[in-house]
Order: sequence, then structure tokens, then C-alpha cells
Amino acid sequence: MNADTGHTRRPFLIRSDNMTADDFGELYTRMFGNLYSGMPRPEKPIAIGGVYGRYEGVSFRRLNFRGDLLTEMPALDDEITFIFPSAGRVVFNQCSDSVGLPSVGLAMEKTSVRSVGFIDGHAHHGLSVRRSLFARRLATLLGRPITHKVRFQPRVDLSNEVFQGIKAIVAMATGNEFDLLISSSALMPARLQEMLVDSVLDIWPHNYSDALRRPAPQIAPRHVKLAMDYIQEHPDAMVSGSELAELTNVSLRALQEGFRRFVGSSIVAYQREVRLQRAYDALQQDSAQSVSEISLALGFSNVGRFCQYFQSAYGMSPADLRKSLPVPA
Repeated sequence: MNADTGHTRRPFLIRSDNMTADDFGELYTRMFGNLYSGMPRPEKPIAIGGVYGRYEGVSFRRLNFRGDLLTEMPALDDEITFIFPSAGRVVFNQCSDSVGLPSVGLAMEKTSVRSVGFIDGHAHHGLSVRRSLFARRLATLLGRPITHKVRFQPRVDLSNEVFQGIKAIVAMATGNEFDLLISSSALMPARLQEMLVDSVLDIWPHNYSDALRRPAPQIAPRHVKLAMDYIQEHPDAMVSGSELAELTNVSLRALQEGFRRFVGSSIVAYQREVRLQRAYDALQQDSAQSVSEISLALGFSNVGRFCQYFQSAYGMSPADLRKSLPVPA
């Protein structure tokens, strides 16, 4: 692929026969990025083949191993890797081992993985997605900021046919027939990224699955609606849950339960959502105000912490949002 297109997709075959550890590590690093540099040479000859592709925060692969490989993992990007094994075993070591088999799919937080082993002629389809892409897409689908880190169910039963939909997209992306399409279309890499992100969010269980499938919002009782209205009208007010309960003439426990049931979040999380949404709107509409001015006006006393919240909620920094806006004519 032309490097200027911002994406790569290529078949490969790496053999360890008659190679030094440095040569083997260099080939692996050249294929997968600066992830496995300094890896030891396998004790026995191995061969790794398949197709690997990457586009702006999403990678997809079809891999086949002949022989066993165990390697330690360096500090990695905040990505989540989804594995669909078709042969052998893959073992991710975190605090304990997570084993992927042809009947067991895995969703692994890359930053927590210490080492990975590919055993017994392992083969799999897989993809990795930067967490910020999930946050950005969820914020769009739900129409609100994402205030909790997106976490996926670590193991799934691959006998459930619903998961084969994700694997089918990876299979398409790594199939020979896809070469011409992805090479000749400037739009296809971005469309592929969207299909992979959306299919995982729709199919693989995570802590926002219920929110995505939730029907039209239930009508909240009066005390919850009053509290929501107050938060909306005074986004910069540092009002506590107890003060809101007093304003709405109910107990704190009743108000907390009302938010949990009808809003789907805590009072504090809803307050942060409202402030972040107002900040998002202000950053889009008012180029005269600085990021610091906007964050302070909305009750964020620590600008650095505000930027962290914003990045987690929308998958981009306040500065990146402003850069993405069209330049006024």
C-alpha cells in the first residue's frame, strides 16, 4: 500500500529458521509496529503467516502459527484486542491467564497484558481498536458524553452465531478478493473502520450495551425531572446530591435511585455529562474563548482534569475538536 493513503494491508510470512533473535524481532516489529522489538528467538523454528492491515486506530488480521511462540509485551497503546481462535490456543497473561480456544473468543485490554503465547498451531481472526474510537462512536450513538471507560466482556462463547458477524467482516477484510477494493477506493478504509467499530459495539457485550439497546426513555418522576432541569439550567453550580434532594423535596436515597432507574447514571455522572456537553457545544460555537475559560466557566477547577474527562467522553481532546472544525470563510 502507498504510505500516503494512511492505511496498510498486506499478506506476510515470517520464518524463524536460521535467524538471529535481532533479525526475527526486527521482522516482527516491521510487520506489527514497535511492539515486539527485542523479543527472544524461538527455541524451535516457527512460521507465522497471514494478512495484517491497519487504518487510523483499527487493525485487523488473520494469523496462522506453525510452532509455538511466547513473548513478553511492552507498554502498548490503549487498545482492545478481539480474538476469534480457529485452531490451537492463545494465552494472554495478565493477573491470571486468559485462554482463547476455537470455542472461546477473547476481548483483551492491551495495556494489562504482560505476555502472550501462541500454542499448538494456533490460528485466529482478530482486530484491535483504540479505546477512544469506541468512546467517540458511543457519544454519537447515544447523543451524550461517555463518562465511564468502555469495558468489554473478556470471554464469549463462539458457538453463539451472533459473534460470527464480526469475524465475517475481518474475514472479508483479510480475504484476497478485498485487495482491489481497498486499494482502489479512497473511502473504503474509513468505511471498514466504521463497520468494525460498529459491529463490535453492537454484538460484543460491554458496559454500554444496555444503553444502546434501551428503547425510548421512560418518563422520569417529578423529583428526578426537577433535579435534571436544575442541573441543565445551572451547569456550573457545584450542587451536591443532598442539596438537590432538598430542592426536590425527597430523600437523597430516593433521588439517587430515581437517577439510576430513569437516567441510567448517578447524579454526579449526569452533572458531568451536562457540563461536558455544554463544553463541546461551546468549543464548536465560540472560538474566542480558550479551553481554559470554557472549562472554568462550567465548574471544572482543574483544566488538565477537564481535558482528560473530555478525551474519555468524546474520543478526542478539546484542541483536536477545534482543529476538526471547518475554517470560517
